[in-house]
Amino acid sequence: MKTLKQMNNLDRAYLIATLFPDKLKNLTEFMKKESEYFQKNKELIANSWTEKHITAEFWYKLITDFEIAYHKNGARLYRNKKTFRDQLFDGYDALFSIHATIRFAEQKECSCEMKYAIYMLFGTKKLIDIDLKSVP
Repeated sequence: MKTLKQMNNLDRAYLIATLFPDKLKNLTEFMKKESEYFQKNKELIANSWTEKHITAEFWYKLITDFEIAYHKNGARLYRNKKTFRDQLFDGYDALFSIHATIRFAEQKECSCEMKYAIYMLFGTKKLIDIDLKSVP
């Protein structure tokens, strides 16, 4: 097994899928809800975008890529660990998936064990931090 420092995003996603196969459906469905949240609030989010390292346009491209993978693969995303890994955590597409995974760790339906595993593998810092409650 690789050390944590030797692991890439694909390795980390596969490990999460291996450790928590019964939670993959919840995680995948949460990712879908997260993408819907961003799409529903697209104009508001784009107008209040302050992130310096990523543009709103690129962020929404990642969300679109996720939605394509979600619709193309359906239940295979949570039934097959390799599909989960390859479709959601490869290349730049991993940015949205990691963000949504860290957000999932903050939810009450995420077990403590899974939360700690997510934080250990992906960290605690979300890629973007948008709070629509504070936007006028």
